[in-house]
Amino acid sequence: MSKIYDVIIIGCGPAGTTAGIVLARKGVDVLILEKKAFPRFKLCAGMLTQKTLDFAESIYPGLERKLEQKEIIRNKTKEYCIRTKDRQLCSGRSKDSFVLVDRQQYDQLWHDKASASGAVIRQEHVVQVDVTASRVVTHSGRVYRARYILGADGGASRVRKTLAREKVVRPPWSRGAALALETFVSREGKAFPDYPELIVGVVPDGYAWSFPGRSRQRVGICSARTLDGKILKNRLQNLWGEGGFLNNGQIRIQGHVLPYGDYEKSPGYKNVLLLGDAAGLAEPLLGEGIYYAHASAGLAAQAVMDCWSKTDRTAFLYAGLLGDILKEMRFRWYLRKAGLGLLPVLESRFLSTFVHRFFSRLESRIQRR
Repeated sequence: MSKIYDVIIIGCGPAGTTAGIVLARKGVDVLILEKKAFPRFKLCAGMLTQKTLDFAESIYPGLERKLEQKEIIRNKTKEYCIRTKDRQLCSGRSKDSFVLVDRQQYDQLWHDKASASGAVIRQEHVVQVDVTASRVVTHSGRVYRARYILGADGGASRVRKTLAREKVVRPPWSRGAALALETFVSREGKAFPDYPELIVGVVPDGYAWSFPGRSRQRVGICSARTLDGKILKNRLQNLWGEGGFLNNGQIRIQGHVLPYGDYEKSPGYKNVLLLGDAAGLAEPLLGEGIYYAHASAGLAAQAVMDCWSKTDRTAFLYAGLLGDILKEMRFRWYLRKAGLGLLPVLESRFLSTFVHRFFSRLESRIQRR
């Protein structure tokens, strides 16, 4: 008979590794299955808010120092700007810094920490999840079994699709999704600012962004209503195409789907839990996902430990622990629906007040219980 692990985690991003680290340190026998070889490219704006760093430091002491030592931080600033295509709406300084990182290196750091903490990591592509038997089957034909299964496998989560077929959660992206396009552009000879910019009024139910790096600028656009990639690409090119650099055939524009307001209120079933993007836990206004990946993973690990002798109660407890996060998701969702489209027409004094309050709320960390 094959070995039965305590916990199988599917996905080795920030959510999967955070849960793996916390559980492995408590002596739990953890197996993390990841379909891609590390280091692997990850399409992501790569912004860490202060609350993200604070939470991550509680799991990985000395993380920010390590990010600086390994030059994973690409830019760090307190300044920001919100504008339309043609005019600036407001600018200012946040109380805390916005830290922009290289996601490929950031994820590798957490991958290595999970391994060093005692979690076993294997490159395996999971093709089947059997909830009843608490086992997973991989593309290679291997079968793995465990007391718990944690789905940290992104917005298109196979674990969530399996639970959706059991009618216990909604399918991925059924409540909200946004198409996002991103690319990197050389900063050389171009007038990019050294701080993050949000550009509103260019797409319905969405926005564009420009984030600085050392030598490259990351520019992107997303919309929950404009889901045609060609249309979205044209909007992106119209924003930064005056110099022709986005029309260069060597510039690679990539796309992915964000769980934009797709959060699941009860993200799990008995001993199977959904973490991070797999649970739709990306912030429904600006799409921040890294904090919610780390935070939900910490709560999932807590639920596992607290329900060790009552595995079928784990998802119920996890949903309760997520209560504050889910309230914040609802607030941000209503804020987006009510206010994102109004930003281009608000008077400056009202917009400045809104932005100040928003960034204060953005940095308010969800307290762990």
